[in-house]
Amino acid sequence: MPVKTMSSPKPRPTATDQAYDGILNLVLRHELRPGERTSVNLLADRLQIGRTPVKEAITRLQTEGLLSVFGRSGTMVNVIDARQAEQLFALRQVLEDFAAEQAVEHVTDAQIKRLKKLTQEMRRQSLDGDHFRSTVGFVSANVEFHASIVAASGNPFLLRLYSQIQMQTQIVTYLIHRGYDPRAAERRQAEHENIMKALVARDGKALKASLRAHAQTTSRTILAKLADEQAAAARQAPRTRAGCAGGAWQRFRSAQN
Repeated sequence: MPVKTMSSPKPRPTATDQAYDGILNLVLRHELRPGERTSVNLLADRLQIGRTPVKEAITRLQTEGLLSVFGRSGTMVNVIDARQAEQLFALRQVLEDFAAEQAVEHVTDAQIKRLKKLTQEMRRQSLDGDHFRSTVGFVSANVEFHASIVAASGNPFLLRLYSQIQMQTQIVTYLIHRGYDPRAAERRQAEHENIMKALVARDGKALKASLRAHAQTTSRTILAKLADEQAAAARQAPRTRAGCAGGAWQRFRSAQN
């Protein structure tokens, strides 16, 4: 991953970047739901972007685990249930734990500068106002923040594995949240700043502890909400068996997840 310095000019987004952000925004705004099928043509029309950058963005999001492509059948937003979410968060915690001690030994000044900038960006997107400025902007900064810590370990194999699950965990997190919660935003920002302090101090134990505390707080919140939604779906099951069509039930489950 190229490291940007604070003085580096911000690169102009490509058409593929715009398509990527556009699709991600549709998902995070619940305009494209888990389990819903779409296509290159539909997305290109909706985003007013050419088919080629949309196809490239879909490939990127497929690699990150957000979308699945079924040939001529189209593209689907992946559904992640409570069990899969639990597995994702557990794996993320193990990988961050493994990366922490190496990160404090190998992190560069340039990487620290970039991480400080990302910490400021997350604050700007989620706390400088009474609502999220940009959910996509926050998620992108959050993903890069955590990935940059893993990248600082100097282990490219670890980074590759981590990158495959990181976007999925962020998508699960922000699909579950409903509305703006200033207390949750303050807590999350404080956790990120504690992570940053430990890294700047090059304190491996503190970094591991702060990453673990952040991961556990996030996973507990998300898994509890998923459990509540699954319980609500289960209460609807008798009505479904009594007369709802199977297709409608599947759409309900997709919307819940």
